Amino acid sequence: MDIVSTLGNATKLCINGQWVTGGGQQRSIFSPVNEEAVVSVNDASAQDVENAVKAAHEAFANGPWRKFTGKQRRDALLKIAQVLEANKEAMAQVESSQTGKPLLYSRGEVDHVVECFRYYAGFCDKLHGRHTNVDHDTEFTSYTVSEPLGVVGFISSFNFPLMLTTWKLAPALATGNTVVLKPAPQTPLSSLFLAHLIYENGILPEGVFNVVPGALETGVALVDSPLIEKISFTGSVPGGKAVYKSGAASQNFKHITLELGGKSPNVIMDDADIPDASLRTAIAGFFNSGQTCCAGTKLYIHEKVHEAFTQRIVAVAQGFTSKMTTDVATSSLGPLIDKAQLDRVSGFVNRAVESGEAEVLVGGERWGDKGFYYKPTVLREKVHKSEVACQEIFGPVITIMPPFSDIQEVIDAEKDNTFGLASGIFTNNARVIHKYSTEIRAGTVWVNTYNTLLPHMPFGGFKNSGIGRELGHEAINEYLIVKSVISRFP
Repeated sequence: MDIVSTLGNATKLCINGQWVTGGGQQRSIFSPVNEEAVVSVNDASAQDVENAVKAAHEAFANGPWRKFTGKQRRDALLKIAQVLEANKEAMAQVESSQTGKPLLYSRGEVDHVVECFRYYAGFCDKLHGRHTNVDHDTEFTSYTVSEPLGVVGFISSFNFPLMLTTWKLAPALATGNTVVLKPAPQTPLSSLFLAHLIYENGILPEGVFNVVPGALETGVALVDSPLIEKISFTGSVPGGKAVYKSGAASQNFKHITLELGGKSPNVIMDDADIPDASLRTAIAGFFNSGQTCCAGTKLYIHEKVHEAFTQRIVAVAQGFTSKMTTDVATSSLGPLIDKAQLDRVSGFVNRAVESGEAEVLVGGERWGDKGFYYKPTVLREKVHKSEVACQEIFGPVITIMPPFSDIQEVIDAEKDNTFGLASGIFTNNARVIHKYSTEIRAGTVWVNTYNTLLPHMPFGGFKNSGIGRELGHEAINEYLIVKSVISRFP
């Protein structure tokens, strides 16, 4: 497939439903598979961001979108899902071209996105307020109204560009907001192609969905805009803290949702199904080459099965490595996003080995000299609270912790974890499941599975892993503001 032809004008900015040449620099989008340029994209300047925000504000305040009924918004979201489904292969190709992930995974991502739009379509005509009596006083009545916030700004990450955009966009549209999106600088193509599909098919009025590619300065301009009522950010903890501070310091206090990093523990009990758990543990740590905020890269194994499971996970990692190719359509594990990320992952592993904090059981090096591939790596921690056991690496690196004898040891150890996005446990013991899921401080607890994401289940973190929730009914509330009406009858 010719990606340039597929994208057409969708390498420019999408402002007010039009494709506009941005005032920023031309940015080459490189394939992480072969390090070759796929296409060039025009970055947005600060003025472009202002224009996009004004277009979104006008669309919200005075455009036809404001008068859309719940049924009309529902039909719009269902139409987006239908168009995405019809263009599944093209969207998957676009997604893989910029991320390097195997096409199988990109196709699955499109399927998930279609599900999300259909799920949130169901909320559009069900955004009810509530009515209450005022101490049985017949002269008064009171009720609440849930209203959209207005113009919301999105800043998304490179690891799941289409999916993360949809997690924000679908509930925002369902509740009647308008949107300005800044995708990650490495991966703007699928968001631009989504805008192309939406406007080419006449699904949304002009100005409702705007896309402004760019880097840090573009994001700063978006966060600082006084017309933006909310920022939803997915990215690193330092980036999230900067957004949080800027959002509070700007001309208007902004509603903030932050979906940040994680260092998620995955626990193997002595009664776990070892063959099944080892495969799912590999997926937990290596899926998307570990570029997953909820990756289960901190592995606790019960002392009774510690050595056997360690050998098993090493063998699984070796199997992944042996299947590595540079063919984006067939590789079992894709590359890291760019050279900077490859250097970051290599740095973590090299420092751990050189300092004696951990030893490499398998992997621990770059795979080949073309593309940003890193071998699936399993480390064994040798020094308590090592860097590789405490910090988010964002690469295919699993660190095996010292063996434990009781689940309370894991719970106590994880109290020092500064993250709290997700956690997993493999066991058939209902008491252990209940104890662990109750006491672990994490936004999601997976039991005998991992990385299972469902549109109706909220996703978000505790501690430094973020604020607010995406997915589920909870995401709807992130884009609404409640008005109280108290009325006395004349």
